[in-house]
Amino acid sequence: MSFLNPFMLFGAGAIAVPIIIHLLNRRRFQRVVWAAMRFVKVSTEKNQRRMLVEDMILLALRCLMLALLALAVSRPALRTSTHDVFGQSKVTAVIVLDNSASMGVSDGVQTRFDKARKVAEQAVDALPSGSAAAVILASDVAKEVIKEPTHDLNLARKTVREAALSDRATDLFPSIEKALETLKGRSAIRKEIYLITDGQLAGWRQLGDIQKTLKAAKEQTGEHQVSAHLVFVSDTEERNLGVSGLVLSSGLAPLNRPLRFEAQVANYGKQETKDTRVTLLVDGTSADEVVIPSIPPGGTRSVPLNTRLKTEGWHNITVRIPTDRFPGDDTRTLAVRAIREIRVLMVDGEPGSEPREAETFFLGHAFVPVAAEEAQQYYIKTSTITPAELGGTRFDDFDTVVLANVPDFTADSAMALENFVKRGGGLLIFPGAKINAPFYNQQLANTRKLLPATYGEPRGDAAQDEKFLTLQTKGYDHPIVALWNDNAAGTLASARFFRTFDLNLLAAPNADGVEKNEKTNTKKASTPTNTVANLAAPKAILRFSDGSVAMAERALGLGRVVMFASSADTAWNDLAVRPAFVPLLHRTLGTLIQRHDDGANVRVGAQFARRLTADLLHKDAVVMAPGAAAGTRDMRRVELVNNTPVLIYEATDKAGIYEISIAEPATVLKFAAQPDPSESSLAELPGEEVSALGQVAAVQRWNPTLNLREWVEKARVGAEYWLPILILVLALAALETFLAQYFSRSK
Repeated sequence: MSFLNPFMLFGAGAIAVPIIIHLLNRRRFQRVVWAAMRFVKVSTEKNQRRMLVEDMILLALRCLMLALLALAVSRPALRTSTHDVFGQSKVTAVIVLDNSASMGVSDGVQTRFDKARKVAEQAVDALPSGSAAAVILASDVAKEVIKEPTHDLNLARKTVREAALSDRATDLFPSIEKALETLKGRSAIRKEIYLITDGQLAGWRQLGDIQKTLKAAKEQTGEHQVSAHLVFVSDTEERNLGVSGLVLSSGLAPLNRPLRFEAQVANYGKQETKDTRVTLLVDGTSADEVVIPSIPPGGTRSVPLNTRLKTEGWHNITVRIPTDRFPGDDTRTLAVRAIREIRVLMVDGEPGSEPREAETFFLGHAFVPVAAEEAQQYYIKTSTITPAELGGTRFDDFDTVVLANVPDFTADSAMALENFVKRGGGLLIFPGAKINAPFYNQQLANTRKLLPATYGEPRGDAAQDEKFLTLQTKGYDHPIVALWNDNAAGTLASARFFRTFDLNLLAAPNADGVEKNEKTNTKKASTPTNTVANLAAPKAILRFSDGSVAMAERALGLGRVVMFASSADTAWNDLAVRPAFVPLLHRTLGTLIQRHDDGANVRVGAQFARRLTADLLHKDAVVMAPGAAAGTRDMRRVELVNNTPVLIYEATDKAGIYEISIAEPATVLKFAAQPDPSESSLAELPGEEVSALGQVAAVQRWNPTLNLREWVEKARVGAEYWLPILILVLALAALETFLAQYFSRSK
């Protein structure tokens, strides 16, 4: 029992108070000669011994009360042991169990997550009888599976035992914060956090904040103090290969046409890997295979994989490498929709007197780059009209509309184009000498928020060929132009641009409806018909060598708009006769067509949201998650969001394909969740950082002989006795009052 407490020292000094009072008030006698006094003297001498004993009893009781009161305030306790006679103080605990993807690493017998669940069960078992426990699953979010601490420890054990591993990334700080928030304000004398994790470095990205938070909790006094226990369950793993990326590099996914996918394989280990087999699977069937001769430690290799999609609709495209001790990153899957036919409407603003002089001459040949006899079988079908025919055209009969040097058009046609894009159509705009720039800026950009940019002043002289701009030569970040990061794909920089428009990017409205121009930094009020949910921020797709924007895009509703800074023919540039023009145009068309499918591939843990047609509003959707047991279904309902029917699904903790069926007859959708490549890096928290954590928490590394109960109890203070002592003080006070009255009665 420990008594080294300021309250106890103060109480010990206070014991002297009744003694001093007793001595100061001790009877003092003055001898007075009085004949009758001899009778009193006889009586006094007879009772003197009894009075002395009574005073000593009262003095002892008063001193004992002060001593016990000081002891109660100091909250004495016994160190617990498995043989405590008085038992242990109840504990309110939060079990924080790391269930991020890296916990799926195996030692050949069991995974880190298997070990962590066993340790978490031991933590529950180590809690004294009458304790309460909450359970949090920690990844990049804190998932409270038992939010309020429960006294049903069997429920806590069952919850830990049945906890599921996710494919999410790791960030432990939110879960530690949530655990402390759970314990805050609880009346329990003792509060504890148990964090069981693999110690992966990526999970401790907020290490400084974690240390400060745990230190503050540890240094609190009384019922505000929280003790933290950290258990690391990882074994050092020095080898791991992972598929870190997979994209459809050909842009479009036409039916029965060659498709090219790019897969990235990264070596996260410390040794070189040789002859790594990379397999492409379509709907579970092997379609292509490539062998990577060598990947150095820390290196990444990109490989092309080719296939064809033989049926229309959604397909599962998976890349797989040989399984290692971390199977979670050995595959990566995309959801891809095969398209039977793409219909393109070209509006020619300058038809010319013969076909070769038409503004859309090069566009038509680039869209359908095959011989005339094969054009009927080609998957891209083009139609050409003049601006005068716009008013009577039904845009919904096409997938994409191309405006090539179109001067302007009526407000009705502008509204029809806006609605066409919002419903999922694509719009591609090329300027030229005939366009009415103020019309595009005022009606399409500022009023309807249809364009990604406004047209500035044209620059350059198309009549000469000595001064020109070229396109950027590196840093292709947008998916449309990412192909040219590979030197083997050719170059965009060979094209020369003699005359261009300045494209001044606009920004999507903020929550307050304010829009900012990239160049002028001026603010403009957005129209109430456009909302942040339907209108995305414009992006630069491609820039000129001087940094100005050459191509820009904006997503609007279900569709997308792409805008060029120069003409579609050779009047202002020679791009149309360069080899890069066809793949650039096809990749742009692919982005426009697949805008509706943009959300089909999300990050693990991210929300999937799909805009649907009005006939599906309030219909029930049945979602089948990857790896779910047969018969397991999750239900969602198509709801109205910003006047658009939307299906939202947020339970994307597992990587892979999610299948959705809506209504009868069933509308079938698919989407894929992609794991975070950072989880593949198995670098662990350095030893010095672990030691620093040991200053604010009890830290232990898992081993097969670990006895968590014994380890915890060595550091835990046991049963406290302040309440029984306080009750004893009150009882002694009552006894002292009774005896004082009893001793002072007339004898």
